[in-house]
Amino acid sequence: MYLDREYRPRRRRRSGIGRFWPLFVLIAVGIVLYQTQPSWLVERPTEPTPTPTRSATAFLAEAEAALLRGDYAAALTAYARVAALDPSNPEPLIVKSRLYMVDGDVAAAHDAASKAVEIAPNDPDALAALARAEDWLGNFEVALEHALDALELQPDNVETLAIIAEIYADVGNFSQAQSYLDEALARDPQHVLALRNQAYLYEKLGKYNEAIAELDKALAQAPQRADLHLEKARIYRVGLGDFANAILAYRAAVDANKTAVTLDALGEGLYNVGDHLAAIRTLNDALELDPNYGPALVHLGMALYARRNYEDAAAAFDKGLPLIGDRAREEHYYTAGLAHVYKEPRECKEAMPWLQKALEKNAASAPALTGVKLCGDASNN
Repeated sequence: MYLDREYRPRRRRRSGIGRFWPLFVLIAVGIVLYQTQPSWLVERPTEPTPTPTRSATAFLAEAEAALLRGDYAAALTAYARVAALDPSNPEPLIVKSRLYMVDGDVAAAHDAASKAVEIAPNDPDALAALARAEDWLGNFEVALEHALDALELQPDNVETLAIIAEIYADVGNFSQAQSYLDEALARDPQHVLALRNQAYLYEKLGKYNEAIAELDKALAQAPQRADLHLEKARIYRVGLGDFANAILAYRAAVDANKTAVTLDALGEGLYNVGDHLAAIRTLNDALELDPNYGPALVHLGMALYARRNYEDAAAAFDKGLPLIGDRAREEHYYTAGLAHVYKEPRECKEAMPWLQKALEKNAASAPALTGVKLCGDASNN
C-alpha cells in the first residue's frame, strides 16, 4: 500500500464555547473562593508569641544573684515574687525577714517572719527569724521562747545559737550570751551573724577594739554588708571618738550599698566633723534616692542651720521631724524652732511647737528657752 508521508490529518474544529471551557472553570472557582473565603485563604493578623510565665525557681535564682552582689532591694523584690508563686514555702519569707533586719526595717522583718511561722510552725529558721525580730522590738521573753523552741528543733543551728546570744546580750546576761556565742563560733568560725553578735557583745562590754576586730572578720566574709560597715563606724565614733576612721567606715558603707540610709549616715558623720558643705551635698544625694527619708531631712536641717540657711533648714525640719517621730532628740527640736525664729521674717507661730517639744525633753534646755524668750520679746514689741 502506498503511503503518503506528507499527509497530515486535519484536526476537528471545536465549537467556540468548547475551546474556552477551562477558562470558565477557573473563573467559576475564583468566584466561589472570593465569596466563601476559606480560612486558609484569608490573611491572618500576626499574633505575638505569648511570654512564658516565670517560675518561682527563676525568681529564686534572681534573688540569690542579687544577694551575691549586695543588691538587697532587688533581692527583696525577687523573694517577694517567689513567695507569691510558692505560698506554701516559708524559705523566701525567712530570707526576706533577714534582709529587712539588715536594712533595719524591724516591722517588715517581723511581718515576714510571722507569715513564715504561720506556714511552717516547726521550721527552726522561721522561729529563729521571728525571735530576732521580737528581740529588736524589745519583746525579750517572747523572743527567747521562740529561739529556744527553734534550738530544740535543731540543736546545732548556728544562726539560732547566735540569735539566743544576742537576746541574752540585750537583757544584760553577758555570760550566757558569751556561752552561746562560743558554741556558735566553735561550729562555724566564719558565720557572719555570730561574728556580728560577738562584736555587739564586746561593744556592750566596752571592748571597742575587740568589737571592731570581730566586725572586720564578718566583713571579710560579707564585704557587701553595708550595715556592718555602719556598726563599725558607730563604734569608732561613739565608742572610741575616732571620727576620721568613722568617716572611712561610713564611706565604705556607701561603696557597699548606696542607699538613702548609708548616704544619710555619711552625711551625719560629715556634719559631726564640721564639714557642713559636704554634709549638705551628701544628704541631698540621700534625698534624691528617697525624698521622704526622715533622718536625712532632719540631718539636712541641722547642716543648713549650721550654714545659717534658716529658711531651707526650717523647711527640712518641718517635713522631717514628723517622719521620725519619737526618734527626734532635744537638739533637733530646738534647732528647728530657732530656724523659724531666725529666718526672715520671724515665724514664732511655727517655732513655738518645736521649742515646746524641746522643753518637754529638757525643761532647762537653754537654746529652747532662748527661742521662747525671743518670740516673747517680739510679741511685746
